[in-house]
Amino acid sequence: MTTRLRLAFSQSDPAARANHRIGNNLSVIAGLVRMRASNVGAGARPFECKEVQAILAELGGQIDAVARLHRRLGGAPEEDVDIGEYLREVSAAVVAALSGGRQVRLTFACDQPCFSSPERALTIGLIVVELLTNAVKYAHPTGVPGEVDVACVREEDGAITVSVRDDGVGLPEGMDPMNTDSLGLRLVRSMAAQLSARIQFTDNELGLACALQMPGERRA
Repeated sequence: MTTRLRLAFSQSDPAARANHRIGNNLSVIAGLVRMRASNVGAGARPFECKEVQAILAELGGQIDAVARLHRRLGGAPEEDVDIGEYLREVSAAVVAALSGGRQVRLTFACDQPCFSSPERALTIGLIVVELLTNAVKYAHPTGVPGEVDVACVREEDGAITVSVRDDGVGLPEGMDPMNTDSLGLRLVRSMAAQLSARIQFTDNELGLACALQMPGERRA
């Protein structure tokens, strides 16, 4: 199954552009809800209450990422977004919402501003939501305290690397994150392709890390 979530923006006046963005992003969220619903329906057994709560919490993180982007844009829908500050907010919200009673320590690093278009920023934000969701849910299945690190780095040539790392148990034996049918990782791969980004997973005794390496953004 190929999963694609693409955001498109109007080229008209700022107010119309903002309205178009809101409508389009609501359509993206609706698509995510439908994907989750389809995934639930494909299961061989009924979902337990905790599993349904986890799914709703994941959707909440995705909706929150959209809302935080719109608040950052405010009345200037055409301005670029500082991805570092945006991801700092999104990451803190996701970890707080999903960790529950578990102790999950979040660290965030971004040494300099990393500006990007709103469209690109939201796609990156949704990818980070998926990666953080997986880290909080699966890194420490026994519930012991854990740590998640998120970083955003801008290179001299304008390229941006966003990484998410946990200190957990890593991937299940034999699982290939670039080919698995897991809905979350399918979304990550699809959205990374929209950014022309390279994904690299590192799985070892130190935990699981995912680096998203994006080329510099071309401007018209």
